[in-house]
Formats: sequence, structure tokens, C-alpha cells
Amino acid sequence: MNTRTFTARSFTEALNKIKQELGEGAVILKSEKKTTESSFGLGGREFVEVTAADSRELKVELESGTEFANELDVQTKDDNKNRQSSGQTYEIALLRSEVSALRDQLSEIVKHFKYNNLPTMPEKLSQSLTEMTSAGIEKELATDLTAEALVQLGPEALLSREDISTFVIAKMGQIAPPAANKITARNGKPYKIALVGAPGAGKTSLLQKLATDPQGYGKLKIGLISLDTHRLAAIEQLKTFARVSGLQIEIVYQPKDVATALNKLSGSQIILIDSPGCSPGEDQRLNDLSELLDALDPDETHLVLNSTTRVAEQAAVARLFQQVGVTHMSLTRLDESQQPGALVTISQHTKKPLAWLSNGQKFIGQLERYSHTWLRGKMFDSQSPSFVSLKSVASHM
Repeated sequence: MNTRTFTARSFTEALNKIKQELGEGAVILKSEKKTTESSFGLGGREFVEVTAADSRELKVELESGTEFANELDVQTKDDNKNRQSSGQTYEIALLRSEVSALRDQLSEIVKHFKYNNLPTMPEKLSQSLTEMTSAGIEKELATDLTAEALVQLGPEALLSREDISTFVIAKMGQIAPPAANKITARNGKPYKIALVGAPGAGKTSLLQKLATDPQGYGKLKIGLISLDTHRLAAIEQLKTFARVSGLQIEIVYQPKDVATALNKLSGSQIILIDSPGCSPGEDQRLNDLSELLDALDPDETHLVLNSTTRVAEQAAVARLFQQVGVTHMSLTRLDESQQPGALVTISQHTKKPLAWLSNGQKFIGQLERYSHTWLRGKMFDSQSPSFVSLKSVASHM
């Protein structure tokens, strides 16, 4: 049996190549996501590697392949008794490795071949694909997840919306993991959380919610630090909030002010740090922010993103803020976004876990921690068309 390996930027592109080379009847034997090495940006370029074969050859080899592997295994064991040299021993070990690989390949062929001639995609899987794309998951990623579910889930699971959504959410959870929510003070000192992001991202609003909402840190003793000294209105806004909420606030203008501010807030359990917004091209402001954060040494640095912003712009902001040591992602204005799945895409770009999700303008009751349960509820809470042709999957790609 002749197999071919195809590489492409996405499963969709690889599938098109396979169809051109091997025809509509080609069988997918193996698919794997890989990443090239990169010394800059957000990491290496992701691509897929797909191994496929002509289904006409498989029909013959499926009948004889297992018997051949068994016979080869027996011959290998017999040869081991007769050969004594180190070179022969190496050859036998290599042959055994090839036999093992052949067995694994045949197992994959048997598993995938039963889906090759299906004229339609299962109803629930079709529904899942539609729900993913409608929720803002990029089409290529949604198609890849659907393809993985098609070949990895058993026939009974493919008829279960619950099983399919569980599989898909588990896969998405690997791409967009929830951040651990564990506050551990270092040497008895306050736990410091900095919020950074572009202008208008919602950093100050998120800070106010974290400081007051019991779902955030409202039950703990909070101290505030503002680094946003470029805007007098921003300082006055946060000072007013601190006074009304009964919280202590310190304004830090330069790195030399950090020690004094931290000393005054030493009785706090958590210190929340607000920062000025930085846009592309504002290199000096970003450098100044980086120096202040180096002096503050926060335990967490959250990149705050406005969820209504296009994913491409969010990715650009993420690249911009790499130099300040971002550790988490938090999103705001989710009540205004119709595509909650976009956060999976941005997490895939940044390789950072997701922490807080913010809705609306109220300080209480509009904050929650990101979780797989939240994602599942947002992704799979609608009904979709029940049945589509496998060939029509290309239209979703």
C-alpha cells in the first residue's frame, strides 16, 4: 500500500490537496498538528500533517495486512534464534519496530475506513459544526475539530450531542485553558495583580469589579495602585472609586515611587494595579510601563481585551504587550459580543490561559471566572440544521 503525507496550513487545505492527488475516495490514516520553530512573534507557525491512502488499495490490504504482520512477527522471532551477530540483532530490532508500526497503521486504517463511504455526516456532528462557526470559532479550527470528532468518536458517540460537545470542549480546553485561581502570597506580602491593555479595553472597569464583587476579590482586603498618570481624569475617577469603596489607593509616577507605595499598602491581601492604555507606535509609553511593572514585580499580569474588537486587532495588541510579561488573558464587554468563541482563537494566538470575563457596567454581579462550563454553555446552547452531506463540509471550510 502506498501512503502519502501532505502538509498544509489547515486541515481544509490538506484535504483539498488529498482530493486532487488521490481522489474523492481517499482515506485519512493520520492527522497531526505541528508547530515550526520561531525566534520572534507569538511562537512558531502552526501547520497540519496528514497521511492518506487510496481506498482501492486499502480494500485489498485490509484483508491481508493483519495476516502479513502476524507472519512477519513469527519470522522475526525465528530469525532471532538463528542470528547471533550484533548487526543482525540490530536488524531484527528494526524489523520488529516496523512490524509494530504496521500494526498501529492497520488499526488506524480499520478505524477510519468505516467512515470513508458515509454519504452523510451525523446529525449531531453537523449541528456542532454549525454552532461552533456561529459562535465565532474560526472556520478552519471548527472544521479541524469536527474532523477529529468524526474519526475519533465511536458510532454511538456520534449520535449523542452530549458526547460530541464533551469531546469538542475538551479539545478547546487544551487550546484555551482556564487559568488557576489560586492566590498565594509570597513571604507574607500582598499578592499583586496588574491589568494592562490598549486604550478603551476596560482595564479600570475590570479592576473596580475585581475589587468589589464577591465573585472576584471583594471579600478580601484590597489595595489599589494607579500607573495611569497621563490622564488626570483617570486618576480622579479611581480616587473617587477608592473613597466611596473604602479602599486605599496609591499613585505611582516613577519606578522610585514603587517601594513607598507598596510599603503603605503592605496590610492588603491583594493589590490591584491599573495602568495606562498603550497603542501600537507608542514605544516610549510601553517602555515606561515595562519599567514600572519591573519595579512592582506583579504576581500576575493580565492582558485585558475588549471582546468586541476583531481577533486580528486583539492578536496585534497581544504582540505589543509581550514585552511587559503578560501571564493571563481577561476579556471585557462580553455582553456586547455575539461570538464568545473568539476567545478560543485569541488564546490560541497568545498561548496564555484565560482568567476573568466581564459584562456590563455594574460593579457587582457582572464578573465571572472563565471555565469550560462557561464555554460549553455559550457554544452549545442553540439548535442547528439536523443533517448535511459530507461533501458539503467543504462549504463550512
